Parts: sequence; structure tokens; C-alpha cells
Amino acid sequence: MSPNDITVVIPTYNRPESLHRAVESLFWQSVRKEGFTVLIADNSADASARFTFDALTGKAPEGVTLHYVHAPAPGVANARNAAMDALDTQLVAFLDDDQSAPVHWLEELLATYEGYGAAVTFGPIATELPEAVTAHQSYFEDFFGRDPRLREGFIDKPYGCGNSLLDTHQIPGDKPWFDVKMNEVGGEDDLLWVRLKDAGRKFAWAPKATSYEHPLPQRVTLSYTLRRALSYGQGPCTLALRADPPRYASLVMWMAIGAGKFALHGTKWLAMWALRHPDRAYELDKAVRGLGKILFWKKMKFYGAATVSQRSTPAIPAGSTDSDDSRASRHPGQPLPANR
Repeated sequence: MSPNDITVVIPTYNRPESLHRAVESLFWQSVRKEGFTVLIADNSADASARFTFDALTGKAPEGVTLHYVHAPAPGVANARNAAMDALDTQLVAFLDDDQSAPVHWLEELLATYEGYGAAVTFGPIATELPEAVTAHQSYFEDFFGRDPRLREGFIDKPYGCGNSLLDTHQIPGDKPWFDVKMNEVGGEDDLLWVRLKDAGRKFAWAPKATSYEHPLPQRVTLSYTLRRALSYGQGPCTLALRADPPRYASLVMWMAIGAGKFALHGTKWLAMWALRHPDRAYELDKAVRGLGKILFWKKMKFYGAATVSQRSTPAIPAGSTDSDDSRASRHPGQPLPANR
């Protein structure tokens, strides 16, 4: 395989500045002279990313080809599926529109894929927080980042779609590959990974294929991350219910595990909150993930039509006091169920 066999897909929704940074970072890839394709999947109704695409097309170095596809129906799965329908390469690398790639990113993903031939190869994600963030810095860096410090090679549990390399020839069954039922809540990649795992496909880790995450300032708040944590906690229960047939015994097991985690980490968080311990947000996050397994039925919307309300909601400053904690406790780069 060579870079010519790779398309880098960037799904995007109304983030022109972030999208510009993500695409421009690909212009400096070490493999750019060998050639690869960049595909922007625009999920905005008004095709707003077209302006960024047009501006960057003339700046692309020789060997880097830019393509654009418009997926106006709201939803992250819709955007990914539109990109998959437009593919003409076997390999697809996913980079989120709030990420950027250092010069050897694609080279390292490809090298690990060539070494192990996994269906999906994942890399670490390092977080670059906004300068204004002063509270819970290490927690936010870990939450938005991904670095399990694994050695190169096969891994048991897959991660999120951002910063991954997918071999489409190893996907069993027909399209669409990403479940549109997950359009607003996310987790469409989790369901695809389960499909791959059930078919006996392998996952691999590329420790040198780091990308950078640049979270939006309005997302670097406990009110946002804890809502996401609740959603992540729901993951194992969602997968149990979506199995064919549904695995109700697994659902009950995960609910029991969630109750235990909520009690344990909730108690630890209360003690650390009383002492104003700097790492208290980690325990609150774990407690809320446990709660998510109990409240598995509660729909958490982050994509599609839900993004409109998110954009209009005032952000809670990241440097706020622990009143953030009480408000928030009412949510890859994340691992699948067993690690949640």
C-alpha cells in the first residue's frame, strides 16, 4: 500500500476556522509528494464548508488532491456515509474537523497498517486547550485526548473514529456502514467496530501516529464533558439493546456495574470536593459514566439537529468554581464498553 491508496476524510459542521487548520495540516504530511486524497464531508445545510474548500484547493501542494461532498441531512452518520459513498480508495483515514495532524501522522498510520494489516488502526490524540482554561486542566486534556500508552500492535478494544485508518475491504456486509440511528447521539463508529469484531477483524495501535485535538472553548466545561461522560457510560447498554437478539442479561449486568461505579466514585468525588482536590473532576466523570449505565434510556443529543441548540447555548467558563460540578452532574479520540 502507498499514500495513493488513502483518502483522508474530514466530516465537518459549521467550523470554518477549525476545518481550515485541519486541512492545512495535511499539506505538510511527509508523504505528500507520493500523493493522497483529502475529502471534506460537509454536514451543514447551507454548504458552508464549500468556501473553505474553495480557498484551500488553490493552496494544496502537488500530490494532495482535495474533494468535497455535501451531506445536508443533519447527523454525523450521514456525513460519514456520504464520504464512504464518494470513496475511490481502499483505505480511509479519519481526522475530525477540530483536529490537526503533525507531519508524520499519515506515514505512521500507514506503517502500522502495513505491519499488522488490521481492519482499523488507531493513534494517540494530544489535547491543546484554549489558553483561558485554568481549572481541571489535566482532566480536560485527558478527556479530549487519547493516550493509553500502548505498544505498537494488535489491541483488544477499539477507540473513536477520529485519528484512525480503516481498511474498507475488511468491512462485512453492505452499506451504509455507519448506523443513521446514531446521527444525533454519536456512537455510529462503535456499532461499526462491533460489526468488524463479530466478523473476526483485528484492531491495531500506532503509538507514533499522534494527532492534535483543539476543542472549542464552549466545550471545555464540566457541563459539556459530563454530559458526554453520561453518554459514553450508556454505550455498553446501547450495544446490548441493539444486539440481535437483544442481550437483556448483559443490560442488567451493566446496570449493576453502573450502580456500583456511581456509588464508589460518587463517594470519592464528594470527599475530594470537600478537600478541593485538584483531581476531583476525574472521580465525578467516572461516577457520571456509571450513572449513564443506569439511565441508559435517556437520549443525549450532540450531533445533527442538536448542534443548532448547542451553538446557541451560552458556555459556562472553564475556570468556574465547583458550581460547575453541581450543574454538570445532571455527561478517538473513547474505548468501547469494557473500558467505560
